[in-house]
Amino acid sequence: MALVNHAKREINAKIVYYGPEKVGKATSLRYVFNRIKQSLRGELKTIPASGSSLFFFDFSPFEQLVFGGYRVRLHIYTLQGKVTNPAAWKMTLKGADGIVIVADASPAEVSSSCESLLQLREYLGSYGVGLHDIPYVLQLNKTDLSGDVSVEVATRATGLHDSQSFLTSAVNGTGVLEALTALSKLIMEQIGKRDDLQQVVHPHMGDKNSHLTSEDEQQDVVLDSQDSKATYVSDIDTVISVDATADIEKAIFVPDVSLCDSGVSVSGTTVKIPLKISRPGGLQRIVVTVDVSME
Repeated sequence: MALVNHAKREINAKIVYYGPEKVGKATSLRYVFNRIKQSLRGELKTIPASGSSLFFFDFSPFEQLVFGGYRVRLHIYTLQGKVTNPAAWKMTLKGADGIVIVADASPAEVSSSCESLLQLREYLGSYGVGLHDIPYVLQLNKTDLSGDVSVEVATRATGLHDSQSFLTSAVNGTGVLEALTALSKLIMEQIGKRDDLQQVVHPHMGDKNSHLTSEDEQQDVVLDSQDSKATYVSDIDTVISVDATADIEKAIFVPDVSLCDSGVSVSGTTVKIPLKISRPGGLQRIVVTVDVSME
């Protein structure tokens, strides 16, 4: 469970990248680290851990405060290389709020992935925790080397067919941020359900029938439980240091673009396309104007 320090108004959540040796866990961490604004991240560190190397850093995914004035910080960990002592993984997984399960996307590595998952369940079980008790996503890595990969086949083989799964290449970053984003959303949803934070989000709310009469009091209340989700995930892609020429998919949240109900309008050779862009921070409407000419 995420650690909430009410005195400092901080929420600290732990994410672990788990998987077998040389599957791309540390490479994924390096890619994420390099994509985050320096002002929002801590140092990338390595320390000895039960005969292995613990690789970790922390960062704040939101520049604004959330949950009625709390700062969120995500702490990301993994173990590098071959892990010979199970105590190293047990220590690393202890208290995890979310897990990125990294597996080799190659069909030839299915048995290795299944064995790794079995060990993961055993490590969590030593703390009385099941994999279903923790938010997790499946990162099918090394797609740049594996050719055509079927997510359905891979997830069925590993028994994780109900998980959110992503085809990734930690070397070039394809899909890595999307996997972390999906897990972060799941973790934030879990945190938002906590009773101690619900009380913080609703500091002036009494029973369900109570209402506020003061405009100042209304401004102090974040939002109700559903709307507050938009508050704590807004503008998360400002955390990622994206070049002006970079593709939008490289931002940590990919917007959902759809056609407005009013539809496309045509006037002469001018076509106007009204679009809705849904982002975690809200809804934006734009009109794309296209001048059509015959060559």
